[in-house]
Amino acid sequence: MMTTFSKPSSPPLASRGLLVPIGLVVLLTLLYVAGVPWVVVALDGFWEGLDRLAEHPRIWSFLTALSWAVAAVFVYRFYRLYLWNKRVSSALEAVTDPLPAKQELGWRSLHHLATVEGLPKNERAWLSAVLDDLHEQGDRQPPTSPSCARCGRG
Repeated sequence: MMTTFSKPSSPPLASRGLLVPIGLVVLLTLLYVAGVPWVVVALDGFWEGLDRLAEHPRIWSFLTALSWAVAAVFVYRFYRLYLWNKRVSSALEAVTDPLPAKQELGWRSLHHLATVEGLPKNERAWLSAVLDDLHEQGDRQPPTSPSCARCGRG
């Protein structure tokens, strides 16, 4: 029996998460402690610039407001993805329900959720693969309505 291994789809550094930035900070700190001249000059200049910024409260107010806005955007996106995940789970349960009315509602929900705006590409690709797998199963058929344009029926 022959086993094939697939390559990871993401670059090696991208899959490391926070390991790369933390590693860079540690490396720069070690170079600073060791007294490497260009690192000492660069980091001292950076911290002096930050000290000068502290003298301007309007800049700090702007940066604080900006950081709150960015945090709110991330929380909003996370909440939207959380709701999308809950809706997909409910729709998948409805598709496997023995009642035909619930199955049709589940199919329609899945097709709608696969086209939602602002969805990451990998989530859209995953749901499309799930829909394709469900379409290939002979015992479960998608609804025969005009809203089922993806499967070519209706």
